Amino acid sequence: MYGLEELSITWVAVWCFGLTVVSAVVPWVNAELIVLSFPVLTQSPLELTALVLVATAGQMTGKIAVYWTGRGAGKLPKKRTAAAIERWRQRFERKPASASGFVFLSSAVGIPPFYLMSLVAGALKLDFGRYFFFGTCGRLVRFGLVAFAPHLILGIWS
Repeated sequence: MYGLEELSITWVAVWCFGLTVVSAVVPWVNAELIVLSFPVLTQSPLELTALVLVATAGQMTGKIAVYWTGRGAGKLPKKRTAAAIERWRQRFERKPASASGFVFLSSAVGIPPFYLMSLVAGALKLDFGRYFFFGTCGRLVRFGLVAFAPHLILGIWS
């Protein structure tokens, strides 16, 4: 049986990616708890940074699926819902910075939940490139803060 000492960073990264993809599409699997476990599994700030990048990539891989699911759902709603979606889509088309801000805020802070924002972004047909860029930036900030907080608070690696 392997202990944490024998567990290679490569395998940790593989598991990290898989778990964060799952957490992106299954809302009750908490990505932050996964990321919070990283300090125990790493030996250096460089390894921790690499895992934050892997977690971000895993989350965004899953969120892309959620986005495209929402994109297809835009064809299905009732007239009233479709009209509301169209109104919001037009607002965000006029002010793309607002849409980008919502995506970044949601992915970095979690308000509104990024899962919901990903579905809505797809349904509103927000530009995929903007969604992907600002979602990735927000997740990177969030996961970086969560992963490095124990080190900053406890002074690990000092």
